[in-house]
Amino acid sequence: MASNRPELKFSDISEERGFYKRYVKLPEKPSGTVRIVDKGDYYTAVGDDAVFIAENVYHTMSVLKDCHVDPAVAKQFNEPTKYVTMSLQIVASLLKLCLLDVGNKVEIYDRSWKLIKSASPGNIEQVSDLLNLNIDASIVIASLKIQQNPKDAHVILGLTFIDTSNYKIGMMDIIDNEAYSNLESFLIQLGIRECLVPDLSQNGSTNPELKKITNVIDRCGSVVTIVPNSEFSNKDVEVDLAKLLGNDLTLTLPQNVSQLALGACNALLNYLQLLSEQEMLGKYELIQHSLESIMKLDSSAIKALNLFPQNNATFFTPMQSGTVGSNGGTKVASLFQLLNNCKTNSGVRLLNEWLKQPLTDFSGIQVRHNLVEFLIDQLELRQILQTEYLPGVPDIRRLVKKLNKNGTLEDVLKVYQFSLKVPDIINIIESFLEDDITTTDIKELVRKTWCDPLKEFMEPLKKFDEMVQTTVDLDAYEENNEFMIRVEFNEELAKVREQLTAMRDEINAIHLEAAEDLGFDPNKKLKLENHHIHGWCMRLTRNDAKALRNHKQYIELSTVKAGIFFSTRKMKEIAQETVVLQKDYERLQSSLVKEIVSITLTYTPIFEKLSLVIAHLDVLCSFAHASSYAPIPYVRPTMHPLSSDRRTKLMNSRHPVLEVQDDVTFIANDVDMAKDVSEFQIITGPNMGGKSTYIRQVGVITLMAQIGCFVPCDNAEISIVDAILCRVGAGDSQLKGVSTFMVEMLETASILKNATSNSLIIVDELGRGTSTYDGFGLAWAIAEHIAKEIRCFALFATHFHELTNLSEQLPNVKNMHVIAHIDESEKALNSNDITLLYKVEPGISDRSFGIHVAEVVQFPKKIVSMAKRKANELEELKNTSNDLKRAKLNPQEIAEGNLKLKCMLKEWKQSVENKGLLDVEKLSEEETQLAIESLLKKLCDADHSDDRYFSYLKELL
Repeated sequence: MASNRPELKFSDISEERGFYKRYVKLPEKPSGTVRIVDKGDYYTAVGDDAVFIAENVYHTMSVLKDCHVDPAVAKQFNEPTKYVTMSLQIVASLLKLCLLDVGNKVEIYDRSWKLIKSASPGNIEQVSDLLNLNIDASIVIASLKIQQNPKDAHVILGLTFIDTSNYKIGMMDIIDNEAYSNLESFLIQLGIRECLVPDLSQNGSTNPELKKITNVIDRCGSVVTIVPNSEFSNKDVEVDLAKLLGNDLTLTLPQNVSQLALGACNALLNYLQLLSEQEMLGKYELIQHSLESIMKLDSSAIKALNLFPQNNATFFTPMQSGTVGSNGGTKVASLFQLLNNCKTNSGVRLLNEWLKQPLTDFSGIQVRHNLVEFLIDQLELRQILQTEYLPGVPDIRRLVKKLNKNGTLEDVLKVYQFSLKVPDIINIIESFLEDDITTTDIKELVRKTWCDPLKEFMEPLKKFDEMVQTTVDLDAYEENNEFMIRVEFNEELAKVREQLTAMRDEINAIHLEAAEDLGFDPNKKLKLENHHIHGWCMRLTRNDAKALRNHKQYIELSTVKAGIFFSTRKMKEIAQETVVLQKDYERLQSSLVKEIVSITLTYTPIFEKLSLVIAHLDVLCSFAHASSYAPIPYVRPTMHPLSSDRRTKLMNSRHPVLEVQDDVTFIANDVDMAKDVSEFQIITGPNMGGKSTYIRQVGVITLMAQIGCFVPCDNAEISIVDAILCRVGAGDSQLKGVSTFMVEMLETASILKNATSNSLIIVDELGRGTSTYDGFGLAWAIAEHIAKEIRCFALFATHFHELTNLSEQLPNVKNMHVIAHIDESEKALNSNDITLLYKVEPGISDRSFGIHVAEVVQFPKKIVSMAKRKANELEELKNTSNDLKRAKLNPQEIAEGNLKLKCMLKEWKQSVENKGLLDVEKLSEEETQLAIESLLKKLCDADHSDDRYFSYLKELL
């Protein structure tokens, strides 16, 4: 890679020194920003940025070169005096790394260090042409303004979000708690990639709240951008909004939009500089977003349920194969990858949105299930759509952006091809509605959801189709893939086109003449090409080019690996004239193309609505495909609406992602959760036994059902939940000073604040980040609060077996355990004698099987033996402590007795060594144990009748 990179070039030394002199005078670079320079045919970076690029893009430091810096300027360098150069392809990789993966900002300068482009994770519009990637989700950026409520502990947040790719603006206020759980739900639901927050470092009262908010934003995978507080003024923001919305400087905002949200909106508009883009004015739409109508997901749930690939990849290739799990040849490791059988870019983006916004509306879920069931039954229809029609649907969003920036005739024709494809989609769907199998209700639903909207939007496009057919030369496009205006449309254009055609005929005649002269087939051997430098010319392979030696009329132009380009004097003259005429033609055509593009843009709202309907069809086809081709086909769940009478019953449920892994035979399990009976379930059992998989698959199946997909069960009843809240696994954040235990407590606090009686809580191994006693105490208190106060569905996997006693106190708590078989026969004493059965059944597991699992993974035998001995000692100690408790000795008596016994043992050791009877240090473990037992018997036989501790010790011996 390094050997192919361009070199940094300057015309003279003074120019190079001036380049670095201007560099050191730039304003201080904000943290997390990368600066690069566009040198025309390549890019370069200097100093720390060059080192970052070498390490993270090239993955070698050998690409770094020394800067030739003036000695006086060198003293001002506070970073390595190194530079690196990059091709356009490397720059695309750098932008993808910074903006989509790492969360850095990028600034692009010209050769005079003037800023020409800037981008951040939430604002990639200026560099989208350089990225050249299909993004699997909308790039949404948000802004918030804080107001503390003096009456209580709640905080009011004014929020504004802008989706620049879909031209949508939303504003809302939310009242949040000290854990900011509503803000977390907002960030997750909309997939916010960057969030602006005011700089409150000088405000003592709100600064602590700002730290909490930035932690929540960071936890959700969003980038925090601190903006001066003065930017959050709401002055004149309504006028600016009116311009963006095209409302003629008058704007009627919804009643729920406050001055707080308007202040956040002002900061966001200034940050994105939307008003400076004249072509964007009037294109935006004001939308409303409600947290209550969508299932809430916390950041932990996104990770725990494996909804998206863990590398946070945001670029994709729509599925083109026909098997589940083939996703571009990559291993399926997330629900998104499993369900992504979409054939359109818009479908992939909609799937991404649905996974973050599961429905809570019963009727909406039923509609999606009905449509998926229809597509599963109509296998032939689904296959035709997925193989013949959907793959050819272009990305309307990207096309509209290209048309807005510098649209070409090629882009117009892509839109036109899309408009021709839509009637075919309507016809094929309607043809399958004529059978006698599909019920009338389903037929009406299909027409209402897909056919009628497509027909409604197609009607206005008839004039667009006529415009294209009248102005564009469709024959040239279909025959030669040329993008040209019809000659009949413009007289001057027709004249130039006629000359071009005549010249092309002459060139073809020369080509045929040369083929006959040289004795080569003109279609196979002797190629006629329009070279980017030489224009029209001919080409032969190097071996065949030997025939040119005997024909002096042929002029060799250049030699490349593919062969030798050559021409004749006459062909060269015609080729040169063709170039001039072609430029004239393009100049004449340019103004007409601009007019056609302008007319096409007036139809873009209709095309975008059409694209959304097609995306909806694509996603549900994808659900039907995944449901049909799973290892065991998925089933339609029976849904129960949000109510007090709640029941989730899954028969032979499976984890959808795990069951498609290679060499995995998944063990299915039943789940039965009923209100007031088994709504809170405690799951115990061995490590690696399947506890985590069991509790996660309940969450995944519930979410799948509420996005409209069928589920991996034999039979399923599912109660709709308003939130899935998880506390599974813990990772510390040392750079941010947050420990594993602190992360655990923050996430748990958020769950307790956010959960309602209609939520689903999933907890895995709570309390492991601190001491055993503190951990158990916290686990018990949290479990009791959820089961007793919140009373929602909850799955609680734990190694604290004592927690199972909660079922004796609360009737809605049910104990479940993962089965493991231990062979305790003499033959199995020295073998890996544990068998993990991965079955979950009612009851309690009173063992953790940790040492057995260590044996299974082949720990050294010495360590396993030591672990068993230490475990037995701790078990005996535990039993002794329990015996002491049963003896009803108070803590003071136990402490005093232990102290007396310790003193007596020391005196005994000293006396026997002084008398030379034995060397205690050289006694074996068994001899020491016998000696101590003998001593204890003597001590207890002495007169300690008034000492309750020694009296009890005597009973034990």
